[in-house]
Amino acid sequence: MSIVEQIRSALEEKGEYVIRANAKTGWFAVDPKKLEKCRATAKANGRNDFNLVVYRTKTNDKRDHHVIPFSKVAGLFVEESLTHSEANGSIRWNVTLQDGLLHVSHTGKHFDVSGFHQTPLISEWSSSKSLLTEEVSEDEVFTEGSVVRVSVNRYERDSDARRRCIKLFGPICAVCGFNFAAIYGNSMEGFIHVHHLTPLHQVGKDYIVNPQIDLVPVCPNCHAVIHSKKPSFTIGEVKQLIQSKGK
Repeated sequence: MSIVEQIRSALEEKGEYVIRANAKTGWFAVDPKKLEKCRATAKANGRNDFNLVVYRTKTNDKRDHHVIPFSKVAGLFVEESLTHSEANGSIRWNVTLQDGLLHVSHTGKHFDVSGFHQTPLISEWSSSKSLLTEEVSEDEVFTEGSVVRVSVNRYERDSDARRRCIKLFGPICAVCGFNFAAIYGNSMEGFIHVHHLTPLHQVGKDYIVNPQIDLVPVCPNCHAVIHSKKPSFTIGEVKQLIQSKGK
């Protein structure tokens, strides 16, 4: 069963528009009244945007879903693209999602949403907030005593870059191979820190992150070790520390 199906009510309570697409055709309908309700619910939850969560149930992958920020595709959901049914008087948008492309009838346009496939759901992000806010920043690292205090930087917390990094490399530590879900169960699936390979003092506010070459997933322990000195350890150096501990 899809993980979306399992936690659908929790997602909708946050303002997500959750819909199951036809497994064969990728078709689904979006109701404008429900859409506005989701917008209002998201706003009541302090969110500036909400996601169109599209999932399927006839595949073998429980994470066969797309979490699409509605602001990215809002241009397709306009009055001109609404379908009015003469049979039952319903008003809706007829939508198709196939091969990573989202299409709304009467628009003649497609939007590539492949980058949002299998991304974490809001309920997963919310439950991991305390973990994510401890990601390491080059700007603030305190190693006095037994506790390392760390803070997150805005480059690493960029949601799109973070999602793409985890999708590219998986939620597995690039140093030691730690996987939260393998140890703690499915409720921790997708948990991981994301390390910025380029020192932050070398990039400016307009720097565009390339998740494939700038970011790498690491567990909290390895992340703390990386930033335990200046300049920071490299990924390779921390791997060598692990390999040499028994020698």
